[in-house]
Amino acid sequence: MAGSAASQCGLSNFKGPVMRTRMSWPAALLLALALAPVVQAKEELVTLPKRDTVQLTIYNSVDLTLVRETRNLTFKKGINRLQFSWANTLIDPTSVEFRALANADKLDVLDTSYPAESNQMLIWSVSCEQDISANCEISYFTSGIRWDAEYHGMLANDEASMTLTALVSVTNNSGEEYEDAQVRLVVGSIHLVEEIAALAGGDREGRKKEAYATMRRAGAEKDEAGRPKEIVKQGLSEYYIYSIEGTETIPNGWSKRLRSFVQAGVPLRSVYTWDPNRYGAALTRILTFKNDEAHKLGKEPLPQGVVRLYRDAGANRLSYVGQVSTAYIAKNDEVKVNAGPDAEVTMKLVRTSFKKENLSFQWSGNRQFVQGWDTVEEFKLELQNFRDRDVEFELNLAFNGDFDFESATASTKVDFRTQRFSVRQGKGGKQQIGFKVRTRFGTNVRNK
Repeated sequence: MAGSAASQCGLSNFKGPVMRTRMSWPAALLLALALAPVVQAKEELVTLPKRDTVQLTIYNSVDLTLVRETRNLTFKKGINRLQFSWANTLIDPTSVEFRALANADKLDVLDTSYPAESNQMLIWSVSCEQDISANCEISYFTSGIRWDAEYHGMLANDEASMTLTALVSVTNNSGEEYEDAQVRLVVGSIHLVEEIAALAGGDREGRKKEAYATMRRAGAEKDEAGRPKEIVKQGLSEYYIYSIEGTETIPNGWSKRLRSFVQAGVPLRSVYTWDPNRYGAALTRILTFKNDEAHKLGKEPLPQGVVRLYRDAGANRLSYVGQVSTAYIAKNDEVKVNAGPDAEVTMKLVRTSFKKENLSFQWSGNRQFVQGWDTVEEFKLELQNFRDRDVEFELNLAFNGDFDFESATASTKVDFRTQRFSVRQGKGGKQQIGFKVRTRFGTNVRNK
């Protein structure tokens, strides 16, 4: 590990010279090569060469990252000893594995020991039939690395479409430095290991190893090389893996923003919505797009994140339109961004009349009481569009109790208490929508 004491120490019983270097590869790893058979008393200890590759597969739902690093190692005939240290990192030592990717038939891991003088290292004893070089992989799980998604939409001049840019920010607080790492992001929840950090009871270590094995199988998928930097998506039952092409250096304590994709010409629907229960009393502009092929998206689900929309205000300035925090966006799901009120499009609701009808009475002693009645209210919606383009309205009217709704303008019954007007208004124009509501009270209420 870069800068750690472990990266400069050898085996505790080593008596010969040690090559001391500051290493940039993760989790200090040293190789002791036996120069002769086991009876040979002296060992030579050298630091490993720079790693060839490192891959991070980040599972956000469980705060775990699968790290797979490879390097070409030189082995001597006989017993070779490899030391792995996780001091000052969040690496789970129970997850550490070593395997040869080449010449595996000539190498045999005899045992794994944990020196008594240190609880932050292990030593593999590797038997080799002859002097060889082999490409080897060390893999493990660590905590402290996470990713967050965000989406920036730049509206076109007519605001009927946008250019959508997806970004991913990767934050490394694992205690380890990762240079030139390939980054892969797991989208979705992995039910088998949702509580892996809290596994308890029964065969705890066995259950954890089973969960780790499942995650390794998913993380072992290979990606094609040689393509431009982009996100490659793969469906794996309950979740997806996004592979960022190329490599990125992510130092400990740093965050790095990576671009996922850019899609121009995404259709955008703008609807002026009145829905007091969701957006408050004001007429609100809602910008909508869908994660489907018709919107030039929909090839895969999108990670949860924040969607922010902007427009070009001229003179190299951006004007903020609105934002929404989204959950996991499945294929064909709709995303709605609240852009707030618009002074150029207005709505006014006016009650034009009110009266009581169908009163029924009951005598109690010498007094008469009203026991049932209807209220009849008439309303007028005044809509005005000062913009230089047509606009759409979606007006949701919610009522309580036992009521009847009447209007000369077509409406849709959304649920048992909500009626919706969906109308269009031309540029610079205005219109009025009238409706009447009869509400029954007391003994006049039907279906009590």
